[in-house]
Amino acid sequence: MKRVLRLGLISITWLLFIVIFIQLGFWQLHRAQELNRITAPVADQPVIALTEISSPGMNMPIKAVNRIVSVSGVYEKKFIARDQKVNEQVVKDLDVRVLRLENSFSVLIVRGVAQSNLPDISSKVELVGRLYPRQNVDRAFAKVGELARIDPALIVGREFPFLYDGYIVLKSEEFIDQSSYPIEFIDSPQLSQRIPGFYWQHISYVVVWWFMALLVLLLPLFPQMRQRNYIAIAAEQKKRKVGQSPVKRVKKTSTVKKASTVKKAAKRVRAK
Repeated sequence: MKRVLRLGLISITWLLFIVIFIQLGFWQLHRAQELNRITAPVADQPVIALTEISSPGMNMPIKAVNRIVSVSGVYEKKFIARDQKVNEQVVKDLDVRVLRLENSFSVLIVRGVAQSNLPDISSKVELVGRLYPRQNVDRAFAKVGELARIDPALIVGREFPFLYDGYIVLKSEEFIDQSSYPIEFIDSPQLSQRIPGFYWQHISYVVVWWFMALLVLLLPLFPQMRQRNYIAIAAEQKKRKVGQSPVKRVKKTSTVKKASTVKKAAKRVRAK
């Protein structure tokens, strides 16, 4: 009975581990699929005012990244951002401006590829462009009038105490007084939010968990486990023999005593 209970408990534990490992594999697989869905490129949403999705002096909300926004105001300061990647193969210097909005707060604007001499622009302008988060890594050593990276934190001061986080890459620029300041726009694709290798990290965990389930499933077939089972059975049989031997000895002793008593009684009868 004990052996049956022991085997039943071992079997339940064995099956439980198999089910747990399989479910962990499915859990990682679902996480990988969800990550792939969330980080997939989506169609651009309608143009929205910058003031409706972001606040000056605050970190950029996740929902604001990659949005096409509209702003209007006056350019107040100009910089050159050197060695900026326009695409994977091309590096150029960019014309970066500080735009003062009608609410007196400011935002960085990337107009396009910088010319040899940046023109002074004083006209009121209406802009549409894609909003990007600030850069965290310097692209070059900055001199006077230059930016090491496109980051509003580099120009925060008495003149610009509060700026909108991130920067806008222009898609269109229209001056109210019909002025014209030609500029070579740069591409502004959606910024990928996918973490390189993170999807495959989940897939590797799926393989690991399902391999563990297969390993546990085949565990009873391993010679080591069979040997342990045989040893346990032999030990149990030995215990049974040890437990039964005293009874047999007692029975044998009582039989001998009875035989000797019968012999003695027979001798007495003969003597009489």
